[in-house]
Amino acid sequence: MLIEGCWSNEDRTIEDGAYVRAPSPYGDPLDESIVCAIVAEPGRFHLVASLSCPWSHRSTLARAIKGLEAYVPVHIAGAPRTEGYRLGTVDQPWVVPGTDCKIEHLHELYTFADPGYTGRATVAVLWDAEQQVIVSNESVHILRGLDGIRSNYGPDWTLRPDSLAQEIDTLADLVQRELSNAVYRAGKARRQDAYDEAVSEVFATFVMLDDRLSRTRYLHGNTLTETDIRLWPTLARFDAVYHGHFKCSQQRLTDYEHLWGYARDIHSWPGVEATFDEPAIRTAYYGEDRDENPFGIVATAPIVDWQEPHGRQRLGVKEVTLRDGRTVPKALWDESTSDQPTPSQPAAKT
Repeated sequence: MLIEGCWSNEDRTIEDGAYVRAPSPYGDPLDESIVCAIVAEPGRFHLVASLSCPWSHRSTLARAIKGLEAYVPVHIAGAPRTEGYRLGTVDQPWVVPGTDCKIEHLHELYTFADPGYTGRATVAVLWDAEQQVIVSNESVHILRGLDGIRSNYGPDWTLRPDSLAQEIDTLADLVQRELSNAVYRAGKARRQDAYDEAVSEVFATFVMLDDRLSRTRYLHGNTLTETDIRLWPTLARFDAVYHGHFKCSQQRLTDYEHLWGYARDIHSWPGVEATFDEPAIRTAYYGEDRDENPFGIVATAPIVDWQEPHGRQRLGVKEVTLRDGRTVPKALWDESTSDQPTPSQPAAKT
């Protein structure tokens, strides 16, 4: 973490033997002017993400599913980590968009924006190259900001229909607390009771979700929503790293018929597979987390077939919800946009 702008190896995430996640310091929702500017000025806002981080994965999923690649370039922070996430090397530093500043580590972007910054240098980061500021490092608000973009072509659809907003918040908060963050509380626990409590929450949530998904194609019916996007990165990592590395070993995702089929269903959506790099995930968790795995041994990958037919169509046709509240089959939406032009100033992906 950074302390008054200086890098420190101090870890303040463990309190009394339990893992505690700090709030995002740039955690305000994206205001309407930023959402509009993303469309009006393609390439001005840059998404800094990691292939391994489940929180930043939410942002790259939203970008892919909503078809925003031409508006928001993405920069992948990679391993090996010496001072947190790396964006470049000594020989090939990363040039901060909108500046001539060359950096190697993500934390240098934080101190470029705020020389006295104290806190963790996390992803995802939405960077404004024009104002040279961090707009947000809270994945949920970045996701919602990207979802709020009203594209200049095709139907305007949303992952957060007004009619489901309260239900989305309630279920997404539970999933965040008792699954997505609970796997970290289990894996990083320094007390047996803290570990036991976290693991109990993880598998109780799995049972609840599996039962819910026995009746509906997605978490809120046949339409894909924000809750699905917030849950999927945890499911995608479960058998690969959480089951073994984080000791959530009671059962695997593949042991849950409906939840596993649902995970494969979302994996089949256009754009999703390109955001998912399991070898990078496994290398980062096992190879970089030397507190839990001091020798950096990467465990053998479990046998998982993400291409296996999911059979979820028996529960209904997958749908998207338009901004005006109407739902339409996803296939019809795809047909209506297939011949539409892309933005006139596409932004390159790096």
